[in-house]
Amino acid sequence: MLRTIPSKRKNYLPNLGGKKDIQEWLTNKNIPWGSDLLKLELLQIVSTVKHKFDGYRIDKIASETGHKVLRLPPYHCELNPIELIWAQVKGYIARQNQTFKLPEVKNLLLEALDKVSGNDWKNAVAHVTKIEKEFWTMDGLIEDVWEQNELTIQLSDSDSTQESESFSS
Repeated sequence: MLRTIPSKRKNYLPNLGGKKDIQEWLTNKNIPWGSDLLKLELLQIVSTVKHKFDGYRIDKIASETGHKVLRLPPYHCELNPIELIWAQVKGYIARQNQTFKLPEVKNLLLEALDKVSGNDWKNAVAHVTKIEKEFWTMDGLIEDVWEQNELTIQLSDSDSTQESESFSS
């Protein structure tokens, strides 16, 4: 079953906050630091250990129940079925909206959400699955072309080496 759950980090990771926040975080994690260190130096320490504290709460919950969370790659909304459903909802509102007043838009939103069916979700998931398969196919083709070009480059390199050796004799 597909479920969309917001990803929330297990632990706060300091970034460009105040120097005292970074020092406090390091102290709480029992990571040694010097009081004479600059903020940038403290952040460098954080960057060397943050992988130990990085992660999402939902990953832990999923793992405990024998599941794994798969995340969508950034900037690929076409791989998220909810985008198709949201487009359907927005289209309904755009077609039905007569007054462009917030109370009407709210009512149209509720109507549009009620009109989303299980079949709509099934179609959205099927469409995304089709796009995923197309991406996998393209990825395989790209790898094939890359391997062929790599072989050509290697052959060209060895050919030019042999040619240069024959010219120098």
